[in-house]
Amino acid sequence: MLDWFAARWNDLVDLLYSLLLSLFDILKDLFYWILEQLLSFGAIILGGVGSLMTGLNVSQYMTFLPSETIHIISIIGLGEAMGMIVTCLTVRFFLQLIPFVRWGS
Repeated sequence: MLDWFAARWNDLVDLLYSLLLSLFDILKDLFYWILEQLLSFGAIILGGVGSLMTGLNVSQYMTFLPSETIHIISIIGLGEAMGMIVTCLTVRFFLQLIPFVRWGS
C-alpha cells in the first residue's frame, strides 16, 4: 500500500517539476517575443528615418564649388553623413525634453 502512495507522490513531484520547467520556458519565450516585437518596431522606425534623410543632400546647396569637388562630396556620401548627424542631434534634443533623462549631457 505504501509503495503505491510513494510512487504516486514521486509522480506528482515529477509533474510539478515539469510544470515549473514549462513555466520558465513560457516566460522565457514571452520575453523573447516581446523583445522581437520591440526590435521589429525599431526596424520599422529606422526604415522611416532612412526615407527622411533622402532630401538632405548637401552638395545641391554648394553651387559655388567646382564640379570636381561636388562630385567627390557625393562619392564619399557627405549628404548622408550630414543627415545622420542631424538625425542624431534631433534624437538627442528630444531625449533632453524628457524629465529626469540626462544621458551624459
